[in-house]
Amino acid sequence: MAEFATGMRQIRKTIKKSAEDIAYMSSKGGFNNDQVKTTMIDTYVEMVEEMQKLDKEGQKLEEIIEVLINDLKDLDDDDDVPTRSRYDQLYKEVAKGKKNVAGDKQFFKDILRGIRNEDDETEDGEEMEVMQVQHSRKDPISKKDIVNPVINEACSHVYDRDSIYEFAGKKRSIKCAMQGCSETITLSKLINYPEYWNNIKQQQ
Repeated sequence: MAEFATGMRQIRKTIKKSAEDIAYMSSKGGFNNDQVKTTMIDTYVEMVEEMQKLDKEGQKLEEIIEVLINDLKDLDDDDDVPTRSRYDQLYKEVAKGKKNVAGDKQFFKDILRGIRNEDDETEDGEEMEVMQVQHSRKDPISKKDIVNPVINEACSHVYDRDSIYEFAGKKRSIKCAMQGCSETITLSKLINYPEYWNNIKQQQ
């Protein structure tokens, strides 16, 4: 059962990666005319919305399996093993909102906003500052094109996910590799940054 939960987390990770790939394709543009552009954007949005539903469903299953695992751990010799009826009960609780399960809502919100080319207005202009900082498609570490962008909110510098994790190795935190930056990067706090593609496109 624990292996199922691990597998579900991996599936959700793959779903998010697919959503990021769609955001990247959308940012590349290359549409023949406005009608094609509108049709493709609508298609991209629909695909990501379906992925969001799958992610939410996956989280539901994760929550249910976690409860069932705990049920098994707490079993006494005289207790019955959880049955399908217990699973159905938990699923109904999740469906009725008794458990807070929303999937990675902000992640997909950012993806969809990037595809639709919508600006997220902020009072302090933080997002504009981020856009101004990022002026290269190159990862600061590998010097190769960024494929899976993640952002360090402390300094607004963007890295390729695989590159920075490989560079950090077993360390949980490292110094920002951008020249002149003194901020520390905590790997667990790096945030997926699908809007990076849209920001780069606007700066060209």
